[in-house]
Amino acid sequence: MGTTVGIILLSYDIATNHVAVKNQMKSLGYYENWKIGSGPTYYLPNTTLWHLEKSSDAAIADIKNVCIQLNVKLEKAIAVRASDFVGY
Repeated sequence: MGTTVGIILLSYDIATNHVAVKNQMKSLGYYENWKIGSGPTYYLPNTTLWHLEKSSDAAIADIKNVCIQLNVKLEKAIAVRASDFVGY
């Protein structure tokens, strides 16, 4: 489980330093939104990100490492392979 590379959706809970954690994850190639063609931009919930090419194991490792680097307690996280996105 978790070794297949694909589009990954990562959701996590932390109590502090949200902006720094999200910015560090974005520097690792994670996105907080998506857009198809000339349609609207869809934003994910505040502590949810996606990555174009990652395994779920690697995504969990990334959020753990970022939280360690920034001295932020990671309360919980889940990473799943996502093949279809529907948003509102």
